[in-house]
Amino acid sequence: MRLPRILLLPLLITASILPALAQQDGAFTLRTSEKDDRLHLNLVYDDGRSNYGRMVERSALTDVVRNGDRITFAIRREAGTLTFDGRGTLERASGWYGFAPSQSFRSGLEKLGYRDIEPKHMFVFAMDDLTVAKVRQLQQLVSNKLDTAELVRLINHGAGFTYVQAMTNLGFKNLTSDDYRRARDHGVSESFVREMADLGMKLPLEDLVRMRDHGVTPGYVRAMRGAGFNVPSEELVRARDHGVSAEFLQRMGDFGYSALPLGDYVRMRDHGVTPEFVQAFRDLGYTKLTPGELVRLKDHGVSANYARRIKDMMKEPPSVEQLVRMRSGGDFGAR
Repeated sequence: MRLPRILLLPLLITASILPALAQQDGAFTLRTSEKDDRLHLNLVYDDGRSNYGRMVERSALTDVVRNGDRITFAIRREAGTLTFDGRGTLERASGWYGFAPSQSFRSGLEKLGYRDIEPKHMFVFAMDDLTVAKVRQLQQLVSNKLDTAELVRLINHGAGFTYVQAMTNLGFKNLTSDDYRRARDHGVSESFVREMADLGMKLPLEDLVRMRDHGVTPGYVRAMRGAGFNVPSEELVRARDHGVSAEFLQRMGDFGYSALPLGDYVRMRDHGVTPEFVQAFRDLGYTKLTPGELVRLKDHGVSANYARRIKDMMKEPPSVEQLVRMRSGGDFGAR
């Protein structure tokens, strides 16, 4: 009868030790979102270096208990349970948390072919509210085979199940996980894609990435259209790269430079022709300079101060050609 007890002893020890090793803990802060009724939860992983910030619904917090300024609550996920013990309220709190991963969830992932699932991976899965059903569906949404490391990477880059599902619904189907992750890294969010589509810009993902990289936002598109430029994406990128804003177009339009080809505004902006430069010459009586003349003056270093000095020395206001010739020849070293 002793033999069974001896054989069972290591098993009992192992069973008692494993859950303790699987437990994770660290510090947390909780803040109410300024935009909506959700909560911003930030967790510092127990290595002291990794931060996980997530927006969570208030309804996700269960078992809330207040006792003076102490507060405890929990977040129960399929991947495991997070318990919190801190000071404050649900509007603003801080303290410590613990995470107990779910063995049944881990077993479910292993049945799908996932291996080398570490406690930290389980923590990431719980933070993203990942379920076995979502993982199974995610495998159908991407064109490549996922492993544990890639699944964690997708989540950490903000391109988990929710993002891939949303992008799929918006028409970007059966892309590789790298494609989805790269798009998310470059700021191509679900809302960005939807707003662009609402503006009639249903573009390939690469074009959307390029627009986002170059600062062509839905707001910029709307502003440029309001200024009269309903142009293709590549022209918007070029204009944005060269600093042609809707404000620049408006101010130049106030000086009479409206309804020009977009290239003319780009050229003026590239050569440093600012609204202030135009205004300074208008104050001297030069009210009908062409875009080309403005660029020529700027390129040859003819400032308004220089033009004023030359004008004061001559009986007639000098032409643009005279100002450029004199400035290029070094006459009257004024600036």
